[in-house]
Amino acid sequence: IVGFSPFRLSTMRVVAALLCVAILFSAASAAPITKLGRTKLAPKAVKKGLGLDLCPLCVQFTSQSISELLNIILNAGVVGGCAELCGMLPQKLEQEACNLICDIVGIDAFIHLIEKADLDPIYFCELTTLCPVHDCEGQCVKITDAAVAPQSGPQGTTFKIGVAMQAFNQTSTGTIAFSVLPPDGMPFGDAELVPKGFSPGTFQAGAQIETQPSE
Repeated sequence: IVGFSPFRLSTMRVVAALLCVAILFSAASAAPITKLGRTKLAPKAVKKGLGLDLCPLCVQFTSQSISELLNIILNAGVVGGCAELCGMLPQKLEQEACNLICDIVGIDAFIHLIEKADLDPIYFCELTTLCPVHDCEGQCVKITDAAVAPQSGPQGTTFKIGVAMQAFNQTSTGTIAFSVLPPDGMPFGDAELVPKGFSPGTFQAGAQIETQPSE
């Protein structure tokens, strides 16, 4: 975690803020970076095809559906196959992504891994081997520099955050998370998936924070 000095969000009154940048590892990760969130699955992303990187699709799908799938498994009992289980999901694209992943690992392994993953999407996708696993030993990744620009500004200012990192050893799939911890408000931020893990080298990550007047 890197801590920054408090900066102004308003010229009318000083609002102290602590900005923390956290690198969260599943064993952590590398370019390209994929946005996490409750975005809809893209139709093209769930089409079967050779050479398709299924790690981002798997994480995106399970981020949205793993809790629902676990409830279905616990309540439905014995199911006949992938089509029957995935067909219980409400959205067609969720069903297609579910079928794709389930067909790859098999229905028995799919159900077992959903239960074993304990609602952790990245862990589930690593268990399926759709996301790579590299057990990093020793020092894995170090933050070498961090900056916020501008250092202060009125409400409405967009603050840009930059972080430089050095990876010493290959890491697994993971996330980079940016979190803002206001002294008198709810924490907020964003996370990005790095599907292939960091290979040794230097990397940069960034985020933008738009400030709005408090009511």
